[in-house]
Amino acid sequence: MQGEQDAERVTYRSIFAEPEFRALFVSRALSTVGDYVARAALVVAVFTETGSEALMGITFALTVLPDLFGGPLLAGLADRYPRRAVMVATDLTRAVLLLVMAIPGMPLLALWALLFVVRLIDPPFNSAYISTMSVVLPGKRLVKGTAITQLVNHVSYTVGYGLGGLVVAVGGLSVVLVGNAVTFVISAVVILLGVVGRPATALVGTASSLLGTAARFIMGRARLRIVILFTLPVAATLATETLAASYAVEIGHSPALGGLLMGAGPAGIVIGLWLLPLLIPSQAPRHVAVLSVLCCAPLILFVLAPGPAVAVALIVVSGISLYFFIPLAAEFTLACPDHMRGQCVGLLTMGMRVTQGLAILVFGVVAQNISSGLVIAGAGVVGVGIAVVLSVAWVRVATARGSAPHPGASL
Repeated sequence: MQGEQDAERVTYRSIFAEPEFRALFVSRALSTVGDYVARAALVVAVFTETGSEALMGITFALTVLPDLFGGPLLAGLADRYPRRAVMVATDLTRAVLLLVMAIPGMPLLALWALLFVVRLIDPPFNSAYISTMSVVLPGKRLVKGTAITQLVNHVSYTVGYGLGGLVVAVGGLSVVLVGNAVTFVISAVVILLGVVGRPATALVGTASSLLGTAARFIMGRARLRIVILFTLPVAATLATETLAASYAVEIGHSPALGGLLMGAGPAGIVIGLWLLPLLIPSQAPRHVAVLSVLCCAPLILFVLAPGPAVAVALIVVSGISLYFFIPLAAEFTLACPDHMRGQCVGLLTMGMRVTQGLAILVFGVVAQNISSGLVIAGAGVVGVGIAVVLSVAWVRVATARGSAPHPGASL
């Protein structure tokens, strides 16, 4: 009982008192801001040079799609090799590739190829990062660490994309790419100096079959399967971001309102990542049920074609409620054996990317023939339905084990 009480008193101050977490946090914050600025700058630069929306779209897709391949294929490197070495090696490799991309006059095809490789090696870094953090911050401390890390990621998303176009206009694409390379070098140095070197965790003789072993491990445990399936209601919330501009026009406003609607989701997520850990220090199954439904339920009201203020409020509430997935992801991570944790995290990340990518595609296609408001409302209905089914299953599995789920529990 005392241990549980101590766990519930985890604070941001206590996790930042851990030197290794400070190093991981600083590394991630630096590289993430630089990365998002560079992504936005690259997309803007390609459109400015070519005037082609199609080429701009391909460039943007190449900042996302490689994760689908890198997740299952390369995430296991975080188990096969020492994780600090994986993080340092991927940071330095990305820095070198970005410096090559910064060479003036680089052909577009070469830029695309280099960009694909830069994004392809992000999953092994991410898996090594999360797996290391699960050792540095065990138990419920991982929830706090994950929440503050994700908060920085979403702030970086907003700031980075906002500054990308401005920076490339002022300094040029080469300057932006060199700056991004510098952030990766600093990140590597911070990790090298601030994170303890630990041996590889993969069991001898299992490296070649790590992907299949990790997949079988996940599929053989109900609560791990349910966590992966919870990515579906999360993906449903992307309807508002995908259709923001068209919805703005639909309700009689300019497409510029779409930017405000697109920013409402990340703003809600940031609020949720800050506020809900204070209100829900130990997430119970009922919190999962309520928040997972609440992240989609506000979208149903778009059937009434709400005005800008109400629409923004609904999207913010949806974003706040997405916090429910943070403790689930932390529990998922801690439930996976350390010798395959990196690969398992990579599969979870891939599941998130696949469901989100498919959802965005579906929303765009359906909205060709149906009003954006109805598509958003439909996404809300489907998301709520899935969330209810998964919540019932989650509570049932927790009850069957005789206790509420908590980070670090055996699944």
